[in-house]
Amino acid sequence: MQLYLYLLAYIFLIIGVSIYISRTSTPEDFLIGGRDRNGLAILFSKFAGAIGVSTLITYTGYAYTFGWGLFAMSIGSVVGYLIFAFWASPKIKRLSLKGKFYTQGDLPSYVTNNKNTAVATNIITIVVQFFWVLLSLAGGAKIIAFFDIFSYETALLITTGVVLIYVLLSGYKAVIITDIIQALIIIIFLIIVISGIIDIPDLKDIIYNSTPKKVTISSVIGLILYGGLSVFGMADRYQLCYSAKNEKSLKLGLGIAIIPVLFISLMLLLIGLYVFQQIPSLDPDTVFVYAMKHFLNPSWLPLLLVLFFAGLMSTADTSIFAVASHSIFNTKKEQRVNSLRYATVLTVIIAFILAYFWRDIVEITIVGAALRMTLSVAMIYAINNNKNSGRFIASAIGGIIGLIIGLIFFGAKPTIAIMVLVGSLLGLIYKTKKTS
Repeated sequence: MQLYLYLLAYIFLIIGVSIYISRTSTPEDFLIGGRDRNGLAILFSKFAGAIGVSTLITYTGYAYTFGWGLFAMSIGSVVGYLIFAFWASPKIKRLSLKGKFYTQGDLPSYVTNNKNTAVATNIITIVVQFFWVLLSLAGGAKIIAFFDIFSYETALLITTGVVLIYVLLSGYKAVIITDIIQALIIIIFLIIVISGIIDIPDLKDIIYNSTPKKVTISSVIGLILYGGLSVFGMADRYQLCYSAKNEKSLKLGLGIAIIPVLFISLMLLLIGLYVFQQIPSLDPDTVFVYAMKHFLNPSWLPLLLVLFFAGLMSTADTSIFAVASHSIFNTKKEQRVNSLRYATVLTVIIAFILAYFWRDIVEITIVGAALRMTLSVAMIYAINNNKNSGRFIASAIGGIIGLIIGLIFFGAKPTIAIMVLVGSLLGLIYKTKKTS
């Protein structure tokens, strides 16, 4: 009974906060958070969006397989976060104030003065973000079902239902504010859970005994490219920039966000290494849940359940909102709030159906990660105020072609990130004769 009381308390807290927010929210709050979010809100929202249940599974699996090679991706992430925070985000914020941006496609459309760039960007964004909706839902529901707390289907229904309620109530403002709550839960509860698994005296042995398998050079390059470039291809980063109070808050929030992300990565590394030393023959996809089930005291299960739901919802809500908001980018301003609500309901229903049938977390993760990069080079081109629409669209299409070729020749492996980058860069060769 105590198990469900913790979960109910968490759900009531999230919905209660959303109801309170909705009482004073304006259409601009609903659509883009009022464009007055401070640095702390940006920091926690960025962190919560980056660390979901799928991250707990995949990072621990990578640590179990490659040991310290996990940080190959983190190197790229640190560089990508810092460049985006201190170079890109101020430019994005300044442009968004001039053009009143709501979607990722609004930026290239404004810079190139060509609406086709917005159409291309937003269509790709919808596909990219939808992968992360599926990943969040499938990953979280799969873990919860593994512990026999709820069935996979029930976990999906609870998650999508709660997210649907608070997004319908308060839109993007609810996404950002609930992210603060969820981020704190993830950090605090994960520290408690890990301290319940790993003893301090064991830390030295865990740290100095990595796994024997090494990351291949192609995988290292792919992971670094993904970590460094993916931040430029995700709509939620741009919407955070649009919602920020000012450039200072934006740089502070996005820049510092890498610190808790790296901290969580380190904790997941310790879990992966610890489990490997105990049982070196597990499926990497099951390492995190195995550790929770076999090495954690059952009395911690209520906290673990809340941690899972917080991690699940913190990424699912951001991606669901991104998909819904980008699908109505052509709607008249006075109709956007209602249209966004309808689009949110439709997005949740489709995501529920697809997540019900497609449950392979690793495949979804790798393909989704490569998809994140398809727009990265094109968006960097636009952020740098380059105005040729032909080059922008060709770069985006080149990234998609590179992804398809990579999947054909390499399969769902980190190596495909190299093909996405090559395709995107080759696309920049094309240039329309007339620049608007």
